[in-house]
Amino acid sequence: MLERLKSYYKDAIVINERVDDIAAYEWFYTKDGDKIGIDKQRLSEQEKQLLSIFLTPIPDTDRMMNDEEMAWYSWIMHGDPTMLQHFSSHSPYYRFIHFLTKPSVANKDDFYDAINGLFPEQIIIVWEHDHRGVIIEKKQTPTPEPLPFAEIVDTLSTDFYITLHLFIGQIHRYSEHLYESFCHERNCFQLAQTYMPKQTVYQMEDIIPLLLIHHHSELETVKKSLPSLETLDDEWLHIIKTFFQCDLNVSLAAKKLYMHRNSLQYRIDKFIEKTGIDIKHFKGAVAVYLAILLQEYVNH
Repeated sequence: MLERLKSYYKDAIVINERVDDIAAYEWFYTKDGDKIGIDKQRLSEQEKQLLSIFLTPIPDTDRMMNDEEMAWYSWIMHGDPTMLQHFSSHSPYYRFIHFLTKPSVANKDDFYDAINGLFPEQIIIVWEHDHRGVIIEKKQTPTPEPLPFAEIVDTLSTDFYITLHLFIGQIHRYSEHLYESFCHERNCFQLAQTYMPKQTVYQMEDIIPLLLIHHHSELETVKKSLPSLETLDDEWLHIIKTFFQCDLNVSLAAKKLYMHRNSLQYRIDKFIEKTGIDIKHFKGAVAVYLAILLQEYVNH
């Protein structure tokens, strides 16, 4: 196949070669790991689509992917473990951190260097599209190290003039089920983006309530269980939801809402009086939080 491509594209194709102007080429790789670049001016859109059937397109980046990055890219995009199996040593555990940037990152090399410096061990970044990618964290143990993800998001957003969203996946053992876990977490991230677009850091505990109500057949029945919520305006719902997101901490929620602590306490007490549900305790808070998510989901 490579000989046929060289014969057809002649000087417009490079195979396993470095070029000065990477952006001038459309890049692909074969299952054997050969990197193929074809001059964009020589390649029609129809030819590009045809080549994508039996070659894997490499997304536009500031640098060429190395062999390990390309292997993970093939695995992420197509579930193809062929190239990954060429690596004899794998970490026993992996964690996937999905991210989305708006707008796209201008310099992906600098972005990689900034993120890599924040993790205790070297990471791999694979870009699925210009705005979205995955941080692959290699782990020796199933125990997560505490990382200040909210601060990381704030720092990177400021440094690169972007809005950054992260979904922090679970730690998974390297096995034949790893791709299934990866796809599930990617779907969870997409669900979070749809129904929690203002949040910037997501973890699985944020998504599980959404999974419980997503496409549930009894949505209207559950909604009718707390009719008092329908009488509350958006400001009320925002206040109560923020109180929940601050772990029922009145002082922290008041600071986040730019309210006096006593004013927030008064609003919480009025809510309890109006609904009969004590949201200062676990069971009441869980019930109302799920109901608020459900109302937002139905309205959406």
